[in-house]
Amino acid sequence: MQKIKLPKISAIILAAGKSSRMKTPKPLLNWGEEKLINFQIESLKNSNIEEIIVVIGSNAEEIKNKIISDEVKVVENVDFELGKTTSIKKGLSEINNKNDILLIAVDQPRNKLLIEQISDFHINHPENKKIIMPFSNGKSGHPIIFSNVFFNELTQINEETEGIREVIKRNQDSIIKYKTKDESALIDLNTPEQYEEYLLNHFK
Repeated sequence: MQKIKLPKISAIILAAGKSSRMKTPKPLLNWGEEKLINFQIESLKNSNIEEIIVVIGSNAEEIKNKIISDEVKVVENVDFELGKTTSIKKGLSEINNKNDILLIAVDQPRNKLLIEQISDFHINHPENKKIIMPFSNGKSGHPIIFSNVFFNELTQINEETEGIREVIKRNQDSIIKYKTKDESALIDLNTPEQYEEYLLNHFK
């Protein structure tokens, strides 16, 4: 019997924004004993994820110089001021388009175990057309994993149609919920106040 070839995942970390509300570059925030960008990269390293693409833009050189892993591909989005969709499309242009796609923003820190659980859940669901979304306390979170059949659709997103939200709206029947009690699936670091609150809760 021929062994079924399981899909691999290309992960895209979106780290190009201006961090205007945070008032300092988010990728360079301290998270535990390391910079947030390096925490995110290390969390994504598992057997299901074949490649990691980091998309930078604002403060590009400073962020690039702080990335300690040589196992990632760092690409610059010169159009980052036109919106997050430009960074998503830049990341997509650099990946193996036969792979499934994991999208996560740098301000959504996820621990290694949660990433492994979500990616295992994705790999072990045989559907060809699927969007895996973590749910905690009834709320949807991140990262989101798209099967590669959505690749072309994702390359067509734009700011006017709400980016990947529109893709998700059009494909509600393809969503598979990964239910978890891990509330870190919902973390979003948008302001200094949120950052300080999460630091207190996670690094006591």
